[in-house]
Amino acid sequence: MSKLKTARIITQLAVFLFIAAAFFLLSYPFKFVNARDFFLSSPSLVAFAALSAQYVIPAFLIVLIFVIAALLLGRVFCGWVCPYGAVMDFFAFIAKPFRKWKESSPSKILMSKYVLLLLFLVLAVLGFQFVWIFEPITVFSRFYNLTFYPFINAAVDKIFQYAITNHNLGEGIYYFLRDNIFDARQSSFAYSLAFFVLFMTPVLLALYKRRFWCRYVCPLGASLGVLSVKPVFKLNLQKCKASCGKCENMCRTNAIKHDGTYIPSECVMCMDCVDLQCRQREDLKVKSEDKGVTRKQFLFWGGGVLAALYMAGRKTYAAGHKSIAPVIRPPGAISEREFKQACVRCGNCMKVCVTNGLQPIMTESGIDGIWTPKMDNYIGYCEYNCNACGHVCPTQAIEALSMEEKMKRSIGRAEIIKDICIPWRDGISCLVCEEHCPVPDKAIKFVPEIINGKNVDVPVIDLELCIGCGVCQNKCPVEGRNRGIMVRPL
Repeated sequence: MSKLKTARIITQLAVFLFIAAAFFLLSYPFKFVNARDFFLSSPSLVAFAALSAQYVIPAFLIVLIFVIAALLLGRVFCGWVCPYGAVMDFFAFIAKPFRKWKESSPSKILMSKYVLLLLFLVLAVLGFQFVWIFEPITVFSRFYNLTFYPFINAAVDKIFQYAITNHNLGEGIYYFLRDNIFDARQSSFAYSLAFFVLFMTPVLLALYKRRFWCRYVCPLGASLGVLSVKPVFKLNLQKCKASCGKCENMCRTNAIKHDGTYIPSECVMCMDCVDLQCRQREDLKVKSEDKGVTRKQFLFWGGGVLAALYMAGRKTYAAGHKSIAPVIRPPGAISEREFKQACVRCGNCMKVCVTNGLQPIMTESGIDGIWTPKMDNYIGYCEYNCNACGHVCPTQAIEALSMEEKMKRSIGRAEIIKDICIPWRDGISCLVCEEHCPVPDKAIKFVPEIINGKNVDVPVIDLELCIGCGVCQNKCPVEGRNRGIMVRPL
């Protein structure tokens, strides 16, 4: 095994473990590095969020490092850093003893990811940000935060609870893990099965064709491929005399042609072919005969379409989309229209929500709002002394508020439903909502009223003080979806 291939494997494993640990330990208070920083390493993710939301993200300075790496070395991010690619490589490695891959010469089907990238560019300029559906860092994070972590956390808790209750074992270890690694709270999220399926489908497709996702779908791979058409430092391969196909079948991204030439924009720098010992090669560096999509072609196609659609698209979008949220957004969320454009559906904010109240939605805010976070007061509420969601958002869709700012930020307005509220309906005293109101001066007051012939103190809302945190609705003793007090979006 060559030193470069060994370095790639070590780097890929180390980066994967580091990112996985960071996501796993992403909770409030933060025990480890903030996992939002890893999203800054995805050029396509940050660029699309900025383009669709029409603002500049400071993360572009970090992305610049990866852009320069692509210009110099090619798609090194895909082969050495990407955690989703590492999962696919692992599954392909497991299947290797049972599966022999035979590759055909690279075909025009490899262009499909560039078509998707162009489509996402057009939609982003029109104000619709959908790259999160296929962007690998987001797919990995969404599955990890909203499916894998809740399952592992619950499984570990149940195992230790069983061991402690039935065998009096592991109590000390359990409390150590709960306080330092796992969460004491048990969380669950809507649509977690869908996130699992969307994560596993590309992984299982890798058993059909290695790096299937990277070849034909991945927008990050496509964006880096555009930058990698002519990298400064190419692979030092040599042209094949016999065209035996050994290196061609070895290539996990179908970048090597039958004659031994390769396409730099498709190569993920895995170093498998460099490691191949072959006597049938001439002492010549490989020259790519098929460059795939050139940067000039991509910019020409994309620039023409974007210029034609920009003005009409932005006007249509502005006229047809409201800036008022039909759901309760996290504290610090920017205006609804920009929020749906900037949010990449990574799940960070939902994972760190201490009450599990932040949940993904479907179409309550329109088709372009799918899987964005909302506050579900039936499940949880916005904790008064917590501002974690804004500090883990990688695209500034949720502002990083100070604790003082967060405590004053309104996200909704409470409303007494008199036909359901126990004091208003039955004339029976109930203090639950007022007792749980976290606002120091209490946004819920009591005033005397005559209900059913009895003097009763009934709750009323002080709209000047209410911040819409939802704890009153969550704690209301009335059962069912209709509570005696409901929090409405602003």
